[in-house]
Amino acid sequence: MQPLFIALGHSALGHYMQTSVWGFAVVEAIHLLALAVLGGSVLVVDLRLLGVIFRKESTRTLDRDLSRLLLGSLVILILTGIAMVSEEALKCYFSPAFRWKMTLLAVAVLFYFTIHRHALLRADINGLTAWSRIAAAISMGLWLGVGVAGRAIGFL
Repeated sequence: MQPLFIALGHSALGHYMQTSVWGFAVVEAIHLLALAVLGGSVLVVDLRLLGVIFRKESTRTLDRDLSRLLLGSLVILILTGIAMVSEEALKCYFSPAFRWKMTLLAVAVLFYFTIHRHALLRADINGLTAWSRIAAAISMGLWLGVGVAGRAIGFL
């Protein structure tokens, strides 16, 4: 993996991010806006699974309506994340916080699009159950962990 990070740091994107006055700031602002959209989408769906908000709204309908926002923001987060990593690729490679963020991101995405999605569909059929509430809590915990680990990259 280290050669990949070195190559990213030496790429045209890496060079631009390292030498541009505004490049990193603009990319990070877009990254944070996409994070807000993703976080809001996840929070609305998970709070619905917990039975806190939109109790009369179908979980399937809510998920369908928010899934485009969630997927779009996830794609933007990944693309802007690659650009931000290219600015300080080796720092990220050796950063425990970055590794935690990537691990939690992989687990959160996998969980959200498998087990969580199943819990959403089952909640529409069976109503809210302990399982749907557990899935929502795990989902919120994983996504929160991604955000906290991402914030820790600058400090560790």
